[in-house]
Amino acid sequence: MNIKKYIAELKRRHVFKAGIAYLVVAWLIAQIASIVLPTFEAPPFVMKTLLFILIIGFPINLVFAWIYDVTPEGIKKTKSLENKNKNSDLKSGRLNKVIIASLSLAVIILLFNQFGNNSSGNVTDTDSHEISTKFIGVLPFSNTKPDLETDYFGFAIADQIIGDLVYLKNIIVRPSSSIRKYEKEIVDSKTAGDELNVDYILTGNFLMEGNIIRMNVELVEVSTNEIKWRDRIEVDFESAFELQDIIAKHVVKGMNTQFSEKEISRIGKDLSSNPLAYEYYLRGVSYPHTNEGDEMAIEMFNKSIELDSIYAPAYDNLGTRIHNLAQYGLLDPEETKKAETAYIKALSINEELLSALGHLAKIYTETARTEKAVELTKQMLEINPNNADAHFALGYIYRYAGMNTYAIQEMEKAIAIDPMNPGFQSIGITYMWAGEYEKAFEVLKNYAPSARTYFGIQGLALFRQGKKEQAIKYFDRVIELEPEGLSALMVAATKAYIEDEIEEGIAIASKFEQYDVEDAEAWYLNAGNYGLLGDRDGCIRCLQRAVDGGFFNYPLIQTDFFLDSVRDEPEFLKTLESAKQKHNAFKKMFF
Repeated sequence: MNIKKYIAELKRRHVFKAGIAYLVVAWLIAQIASIVLPTFEAPPFVMKTLLFILIIGFPINLVFAWIYDVTPEGIKKTKSLENKNKNSDLKSGRLNKVIIASLSLAVIILLFNQFGNNSSGNVTDTDSHEISTKFIGVLPFSNTKPDLETDYFGFAIADQIIGDLVYLKNIIVRPSSSIRKYEKEIVDSKTAGDELNVDYILTGNFLMEGNIIRMNVELVEVSTNEIKWRDRIEVDFESAFELQDIIAKHVVKGMNTQFSEKEISRIGKDLSSNPLAYEYYLRGVSYPHTNEGDEMAIEMFNKSIELDSIYAPAYDNLGTRIHNLAQYGLLDPEETKKAETAYIKALSINEELLSALGHLAKIYTETARTEKAVELTKQMLEINPNNADAHFALGYIYRYAGMNTYAIQEMEKAIAIDPMNPGFQSIGITYMWAGEYEKAFEVLKNYAPSARTYFGIQGLALFRQGKKEQAIKYFDRVIELEPEGLSALMVAATKAYIEDEIEEGIAIASKFEQYDVEDAEAWYLNAGNYGLLGDRDGCIRCLQRAVDGGFFNYPLIQTDFFLDSVRDEPEFLKTLESAKQKHNAFKKMFF
């Protein structure tokens, strides 16, 4: 075969030029579509269909180029070289098929890469993990001989086993918040499994005698009520915290699900070597999420760290309580930096601690470090695509960036995995920013009432529906529960507007500014109050702080009636344009 002759023939027929031109145009179309389609919130199948058409069109384009020429007189069939004999035509045809097939493969690979990066309209793609996913609930272990000094251990060990299983991609484990209600209840596995909507239940009991802990543990398949695995485990008290590792690995075998060595290696990373340190940790976790509860929890976590300075979850929870108290308790902004330091310390001990990654992503979101926040959520989703904290953190980022539909999708995924997590209540704000006020009100009925988000969001949702008198009742509840907190400050200004106490409302909004809160969304809320109250300078000043600080929800700012009093102001239009640019830059980078 004369390769040079066949290449010359391909050149003569302009096949190479046609192929390269097609690749360039197809790549440009795919790039433009990846930016434009998410803007109009087109469903993922639109991008998939477009890429499929581009792939199919490539070999058709090559065949067309081989057979036809585009001339000034129109499209004409390409003439063969006069000195070609039948044998060379046959060989040439075979070679051309090979070349066309190779080039087709190249474009398929190119566009598949483009599809993999952009077709979902999202920075995550977890659909492939959902087929084989199994759900499990780990019930608190009952104490065979109830004793106030040792009862805590039953929930503690369940909590730690859950912490191990959260790293496994093909298992979704219900969180500690979902199973706490069973701590002092006697419930059969089938009933608990149906209530938790899981495939498996891990349950058992323990007995502490002297320095020995004896445990009976069993894994039950809920649909059949069949015991898949049962064992009796005995360790001395000093080795008690190795139990979680032992039991978690038994669960992996009992569920007959495939896991990688890397996933298995993550089990047992977060073990406390000090039983008393762990007891302090558990007590800290149990305190409510209020200003007073946060103060008590911080004390417990600090005691835990004094006894065990390399226990990552203690630093993570310490950071969360400091952050909450700084934000809702209106403390010095430096406290938020302390929370960030605690998260970073936790990750220096265990760089894959999912909850710490999620909490740090939240702080980055609130303080204009959006790209860093996205990177952390990507890291979380690589560890476990079915992690609730990862999806909620991503939804939180999307909310600040103005991708309201995607924010709701990610937060709803998180809640489907972890229905009782109190930290997920702020999905109510996400619904509110998307204009779904009834959902914002109703979703919070699934959570324990609180001053921080529950009553405040419900009150604002009612007010935005025009139900002013009902809203005031919810605002009063917030003010009653935490009169000196951030939520009370916010709703008090809105309440003053409803009651036509304009000067009082402006004074309350001004008081907020004195605390120099770190969270950009809080500044947006205060801008809205100023807007309602007719203080144009205050509204624009706080709005600029919000956008500069990382809250650039352009679709919301563009339509929110709280800001109607300043819409014609040049400074407002300038800030709106800044939000638009940040919003579009985010879409271009991540969608």
